Amino acid sequence: MVPNLKVPLSSVALSESEKKYAHDAIDSSWISSSGPYVQRLKDSLASYTKRKHVTLTSSGTSALALVLRAMDIGPGDEVIVPALTFAAPASAVAAVGATPVFVDITAADWTIDPELLPPAITTRTRALIAVDLLGHPCHFSQLERHGIPIIEDAAEAFGARYADRPVGSFGIASICSFHANKTITTGEGGCTLTDDDTIAERIALMNNHGMSPTNPYIHREIGQNFRMTNVAAAIGFGQIERCAELVAARNHVSRQYDELLGDLPIERRPVAQWAEEATWLHTVASRHKPAILQSCAQRGVDARSIWPALPDQPIFRNDWIGHEFPVARRVSAQSMWLPTWAFMPREAIESVATAIRAAHAL
Repeated sequence: MVPNLKVPLSSVALSESEKKYAHDAIDSSWISSSGPYVQRLKDSLASYTKRKHVTLTSSGTSALALVLRAMDIGPGDEVIVPALTFAAPASAVAAVGATPVFVDITAADWTIDPELLPPAITTRTRALIAVDLLGHPCHFSQLERHGIPIIEDAAEAFGARYADRPVGSFGIASICSFHANKTITTGEGGCTLTDDDTIAERIALMNNHGMSPTNPYIHREIGQNFRMTNVAAAIGFGQIERCAELVAARNHVSRQYDELLGDLPIERRPVAQWAEEATWLHTVASRHKPAILQSCAQRGVDARSIWPALPDQPIFRNDWIGHEFPVARRVSAQSMWLPTWAFMPREAIESVATAIRAAHAL
């Protein structure tokens, strides 16, 4: 906990629309997963991503698990995962009994390096989880050349675009997260998106206890309850209506950081020429990271170190001793998140910049 916290890492940007829809869902008594806002949010997401099928879930992680199971990925299989991201993609692979195989990221855009894929591909490779890291899309045309089924993890990048297509529209299936710190939020929540009829049918089935949609209480396979509630979907529906506004507002915060910190020896999270990023948390890298984080903490600014590289996580590192992931490890060691949310006040941004400048003045 940051003492005397003045600037949190993230904050939600809810409008009267979200409150109105949530109250409507509550007043209607349709508060579980069967209410009309569930369908409205599904339709909005399908329209935005141009995907045929959308299933709402309780989180982005549960969405990943459903996609992997729907593709019959399990023991004996391998799934390629970038060496730097949140633990969820690799954990979801391990949870279905498969093995995550890590591949380093590029220095140019911090997403998985397409040139390093061939040595990682074996006869056991079933899929590649392409993570749109920190609001930046993967280089999908280069990834697709390798012929591996792609699962797009767009959890951190809703609103970003690649080749004039929105993230969430790539691969055999994709997932989104609507956690409270994401651009579009339902509090907790996520979704799967796909154009594949068979995968969509299996996901919907397993998301609802494996229960037949035409014969209630007849369970066709093992499933779970990963459904989103109507109240959460009502909030998400209000958010997706404001998507362009929310994406632009976070990008505006990022540009202000660029303006205030541009003369310091800090590396901004790079953006490729072919990408249109959607800021999640403004991310910078510096050799002075410990001093910057200390200065921020002393001034009530909740800046944070990003995740360790996945091969260095306790749950995976024994299998990756001796393997080199130089870019992922460098980026992890030097990078940190700065407080970021839509409509973040200028004075809060300036407080963060002041704390960072103080670290460089020592």
